[in-house]
Amino acid sequence: MRNQWIASEHHRLHTVEGWPDSPHKEATLQAIYSTLASLERDSSSFGPRKISGVVRFPGKQQTERAA
Repeated sequence: MRNQWIASEHHRLHTVEGWPDSPHKEATLQAIYSTLASLERDSSSFGPRKISGVVRFPGKQQTERAA
């Protein structure tokens, strides 16, 4: 899904670049750049994840020992 979003923003960028110069064009370009930057920042959180140690809940034997 994220790759489709990036592709959509990239297409939007090229479309807006063809608009005549105006404040609206500049604001739209800045919004596109901001979205792309945000997607790039967030892409690192979608990379390989480190799995932390497994946490086990106390079983019946461990609970009885504590008593």
